[in-house]
Amino acid sequence: MSAIDRLYKKDNYTIQKSINLEDRLYTELKQIVDNEYDATISDIVNICIEDLISSGNIKYYAKPKDEITIYRSVMIRKENVEALNKITQETGISLTRLVNISMKVFLDKYNK
Repeated sequence: MSAIDRLYKKDNYTIQKSINLEDRLYTELKQIVDNEYDATISDIVNICIEDLISSGNIKYYAKPKDEITIYRSVMIRKENVEALNKITQETGISLTRLVNISMKVFLDKYNK
């Protein structure tokens, strides 16, 4: 991927979404942002979503029984929202669940 491919087009703006994020996943992403990258949580969440979408391999992951969720606002790219809505229509998995799945998949890869 060239450097220019990492830029977003103006029509792929961010949309504010308020969703329930699993606290453990959110905390892990926050630690990564605070300690390693010059990025926001929303930037990392968009990377998680893009990684999940590009893999084309979406495996349902239920929220752990003892996990709490936190209602957070996240800025998600328009194209990512559209792709997640399409997946929701095809699979019945909610947008919130898909975002949490994408975060878990990303963190599993990151922690290997």
